Amino acid sequence: MGHPTDKDQPKEDHLRELGWTLHDVFRLLQRNWHRRLRDSGIGISPAQSRVLAEVHRQGGLTQTALADSVEMEKAPLGRLLDRMEELGLVERKPDPDDRRARLVFHTAKAESMDEPMWDVARGMFEAALTGISPAEYETLLSLLDRMKQNMLAEEARDAVLRRANDTTGAPSGD
Repeated sequence: MGHPTDKDQPKEDHLRELGWTLHDVFRLLQRNWHRRLRDSGIGISPAQSRVLAEVHRQGGLTQTALADSVEMEKAPLGRLLDRMEELGLVERKPDPDDRRARLVFHTAKAESMDEPMWDVARGMFEAALTGISPAEYETLLSLLDRMKQNMLAEEARDAVLRRANDTTGAPSGD
């Protein structure tokens, strides 16, 4: 698919507006999620909810993969998982493919929180989407997915360049 020409690109002030709008929407969704989760009485923290959602979505992740998915450092995630294990929300089992690794799974207790957590999320998303028509929603989802795919492709290109630079000793530009 090639790169768009300069005339197809938004002007710099529009890019700044896009950046700040995405930042603000993310921050407001996060703040709303924290408030709604606290008010729901489910009894888990926002960090625990992120871990549970990711483990539910992907299941059987290594702690390293989970740390990447929830954007946490391994040590703080390890402490969080220790606490979640004590609460009976997750369990860690040896990885049959790697003796050094352990896989993280959610428990039946955590699974029982899926629907209440989804109710909280549904309320938040319904509030965020107020006044947006079904057609606008489909367009929004399509555009966000395209942006996601663009960024995943960019990450893959960067990873290839880093690997190539690692083998040649050239600077990576980080």
